Amino acid sequence: MYKSMCKKLLAGGLAVTLSAGWLPLSARAEEGMWLPDAISALPLVKMRAKGLALKPEDIYNPNGPSLKDAIVIIDGGTGEFVSPEGLVLTNHHVAFDGIAALSTPEKDYVANGFVAKSRAEELPTPGYTVQTLDIMREVTKEMLDGVTPDMPATDREKRLAENRKKLVDANAAPNRQAQVVEMNSGLQFYLYVYDVFPDVRMVYAPPKDIGYYGGDPDNFEWPRHCGDFTFFRVYADKDNRPAAYAKDNVPYRPKKHLTISMSGYKEGDFTMVLGYPGRTNRYREASSVETNERIQIPLLIDFFAGQIAALEEAAKVDRKRALALASQIFGLSNSLKAYQGAQRTLRRAQFLERRRKEEAALAQFIASSPESQAKYGDVIPRLTKLNEDYRPMLASDFLLPRLPGFVSQVAGLANLAVARAVEADKPEGERNPQIAAQAARVKAVLPNFFRERDTALERQRLVALFELADKQPQGARVALLDKQFEGKTGEARAAAQRELARRIVESPYYDTPGRLQVLFELSATQLRALDDPGLNFLLALAPEADAARKRTERYNAEASALRARYIGALAASRGNQPFYPDANRTLRFTYGEVKGYTPKDGATYRYYTTLFGVVEKDRGADPFAAPPAVIDLYRRKDYGRYYEPMFKDVPVNFLSTNDIIGGNSGSPILNGRGEIIGVVFDGNFEGLGNDFLYDYDAQRAISVDIRYVLFLTEKMAGADYLFKEMTFSAAPRK
Repeated sequence: MYKSMCKKLLAGGLAVTLSAGWLPLSARAEEGMWLPDAISALPLVKMRAKGLALKPEDIYNPNGPSLKDAIVIIDGGTGEFVSPEGLVLTNHHVAFDGIAALSTPEKDYVANGFVAKSRAEELPTPGYTVQTLDIMREVTKEMLDGVTPDMPATDREKRLAENRKKLVDANAAPNRQAQVVEMNSGLQFYLYVYDVFPDVRMVYAPPKDIGYYGGDPDNFEWPRHCGDFTFFRVYADKDNRPAAYAKDNVPYRPKKHLTISMSGYKEGDFTMVLGYPGRTNRYREASSVETNERIQIPLLIDFFAGQIAALEEAAKVDRKRALALASQIFGLSNSLKAYQGAQRTLRRAQFLERRRKEEAALAQFIASSPESQAKYGDVIPRLTKLNEDYRPMLASDFLLPRLPGFVSQVAGLANLAVARAVEADKPEGERNPQIAAQAARVKAVLPNFFRERDTALERQRLVALFELADKQPQGARVALLDKQFEGKTGEARAAAQRELARRIVESPYYDTPGRLQVLFELSATQLRALDDPGLNFLLALAPEADAARKRTERYNAEASALRARYIGALAASRGNQPFYPDANRTLRFTYGEVKGYTPKDGATYRYYTTLFGVVEKDRGADPFAAPPAVIDLYRRKDYGRYYEPMFKDVPVNFLSTNDIIGGNSGSPILNGRGEIIGVVFDGNFEGLGNDFLYDYDAQRAISVDIRYVLFLTEKMAGADYLFKEMTFSAAPRK
């Protein structure tokens, strides 16, 4: 699932990255990441027949407590309140950055886990916040005020930005975050207002050999035997309001917390998930699918592979370095495997061909009446041309903004100093105000970026970016780098790449905080006069990166305006049938059933795994090194209340057909009564590509059984004192 590294990578650069396929309406009832205010429009009769026992307002009620109030955003994923005292359950991999940040070689919480035996021992976790949803309402009318159909794309974006600012400013307050989110490229707009809790403390995190059991080999795979969970607690001030960390803060009292089910499940049982999925693009035009399948996804696969190789080599130095790099390696490896799976899915499904046929049918609908032709007739041709014209610039516009800041924070800051100076030379109306503002913010904290620098690793990672640029075909080259290396090929170019990386990373003009500080005071003319090879490259990069940014902005503005009309045509072609907007990190509801699957001819996977499988996989070495305490519990058959007679063992993980994606990590999977039966932590490899399409037969959500969570919390960590604050269902075992 998504990690923060991937999130930061994609947020900072090419917004077209994930543009792809289309399943406009549910091919099956289970498909869809639905807005919670649309639950009443779903096939409730069929859902009740499968096991839903709640009313729509029990799940989402804007005027009173409902299940939605138990669901939170936590950095990198989703979480849920499981007690009235602010206890939050999420995934170990969502918590991993925090676990690593709190770890030292002497107190290695990654390797050994962490458990607070009392509230006084709960650890403030740097960089983590919890957000609870307070307001969600449609604001399409307000956002489209002053927007006309024939308005130029850039003017449209400017007007939307002005309207967005008004709505956000009207809801601004300390520890509140307001955002206006567009649905399906601007067909609709919603306002979301969150309470943001900065005092988040770690309560129990199992060791990595539980939380990431199976490691990368098991990532996205089934059968799975992973205890991917962690407990945090949210603290607030004495009035139950968000507040910065303070010793006298008290546990937050949520409006709603989830009841825990111990009654289990069987195949075919109804399931539902509430969470914050990251991003899907299921409504994209055929030319965008082609761009992604043939250009963008291969580029990303090469990008991640090169960065992972450099990081893994550096991690071999010692345990301290391995700890420091573990989160980055995990995040990038997760992303690499996801794109490899997506590439496989798109090709096996012949998705581009399917999409072209669907688009041809849409074009026929548009041409079927003068009204639809007048309203939508130019949309598909204009989108096709827009995508075709942009393809040659994809590699440049992806790489240039990442040179060199993605691989070297210090060189990235020097690049910011250069960009500030170059912008200052422009007429005031042409300057990018964000650059000056960013430069002003970082100047005061420059020393922080020099702590434990590894310039050798920075050089290796920068060379990997140069090598990626050199792989691009004619017609899609990165002109700045080709010019820099003067037509060199083979070993001559490789040597030149290594030398340029050294000069950029190790320039004497920004190798200390003091020298870097000086750069922020110099003009572009003064920077050029220094005649430093590293700075000279950054000076050449500045206008190219600025041009890349502007191209991307123009592309996104034009594509967004056209796609809003494209989806309008799609909706018109399907009458009044409901359809769900693409995921965009807002609260969504998805439902399905517990179910195994057939990954290939001659193989069938059952829907659950057990503690036996944990022990069976154990090899005594990472990534299959089950903790001795777990093996001992299995051998002694010390299962306690967590034994499942139907499985004749302790349940560990299970499968369901719920439509989920990155960002759903940590989401609760609930039974028909709204009780938590597990925590979503992954999807299967055969279902990757689900940002493009949903496949009922292939796609599965993988969850850790709540009984395995409790089994480990009690039997291994001795933290069953937490159970006293939880609410357990009295429903009978199935």
